[in-house]
Amino acid sequence: MQQKLLTIVIPTFNRSRTLAVLLEVLTQQLAGLQDLVEVIVGDNASTDATPAVVEAFCAAFPAVTAIRHEENLGPDENFCRCLDRVATRFFWMIGDDDLPKVGVVTRVIDWLRNDDPDLLYLGSEWLPHLTSSSDGVAVVEFAAPVRSREDFAREVHVWVTFISCMVVNMVRLRELNPDVDLRRFAGTNLVQLGWVLPMLMSGSRFQICPQPCMLATSGNTGGYKLLTVFGTNLPQVLDQACGAGSSERRIIVSQLAWRYMPHLLWMSRFDSLGSFVPENAQKALAPLRSSPAYWLLLLPLAWLPKSLAWSFLRASRAYLRLARAVRRIRGFP
Repeated sequence: MQQKLLTIVIPTFNRSRTLAVLLEVLTQQLAGLQDLVEVIVGDNASTDATPAVVEAFCAAFPAVTAIRHEENLGPDENFCRCLDRVATRFFWMIGDDDLPKVGVVTRVIDWLRNDDPDLLYLGSEWLPHLTSSSDGVAVVEFAAPVRSREDFAREVHVWVTFISCMVVNMVRLRELNPDVDLRRFAGTNLVQLGWVLPMLMSGSRFQICPQPCMLATSGNTGGYKLLTVFGTNLPQVLDQACGAGSSERRIIVSQLAWRYMPHLLWMSRFDSLGSFVPENAQKALAPLRSSPAYWLLLLPLAWLPKSLAWSFLRASRAYLRLARAVRRIRGFP
C-alpha cells in the first residue's frame, strides 16, 4: 500500500467542458496535498477535447494516473478499470459533471484521517449548470456524525447509487469481503453498488454529512430506462447484496417507493424524462409490489388522470413531511 490516503477517481466520456471545470476545482482544492491524494482519470475513448483537458491537469497536478481506453468500454467497465488501479486506503469516485464545493476536499481528508470511516456520505445540491465550486448554497457547517447501519440506510436510501457522494474504505472493503466482485452488478446501470453495498453490509463505521457538499448537474444523463433501473434493478440488486429479508433492504426499498419513485413516475407520465428511454411503468415497478406505497401511491400515479394523480402526490409529500417531523420529535435522525 502507498502512504497516500485517498484516490479521487474520475471516469469520463465526451464531457470535456464539465470535466475541465471539475479538474480546475480539484487543482485548487488539492494544492499542497500531493502527498496525501492521487487522482485517476479514466477516459473512455472520448472524441472531444478531453485528452487535452486531461493533459493540462496532469501538468498542474502531477499525482495523476491518466488512463485512455482505445475504444469505449461502456461506463461500468470504465469505472471498474479505474478502481483496479486504486492503491490507497480510500477512494472517492466523482462524476465528470459534478463538483465538490469550496473546502470540501480538505474536510473530507480530515474525516478520513481522524475517523477512518468505512463509508462516508456527502449531501448534494442539484443545479442545471455548474460553473464553479462556489455555485449553490455555501456549506455553513461541516459535520459528519457516525450512524448505525440502519440509520445510514434510512438517511441515504436511494442515494447509495450516487457515486459522487460516496467515499469508500477500499482496504476495509477487501479485508471484510476478500472475494468481492466489483463488476458483480455490471449491466444494471448500478455497478457502483458492487462496492457500496458490500461495505454497508460488512462495515461498522458509517458517517453522513447532510450538508450539500457536492454539486451535481441535473438533467445531464439519459439513454437508459430510468424506471426500470430504480423500480426493477435496484430492488433486485438489494436482494442479492443485502438479503431479501434484511432490514437494510426493507428500509431502502421503502424510502425508494415512498420518496423517490413517485417523482420519477410523475415525470414519466406528465412532465418529461428528457433523454431517458420510454418504458412500461407497470412492468418496471412490479418488484415494488411488496411495499404499501405501490398500492397506495404508485398505482394511482400510474393510472389516474392528472388532476387526481396530483392530489395523491401532494398527499404523499404531506405525509412524508409529517413522518419526518415525528421522527425528529422522537429524537431519531
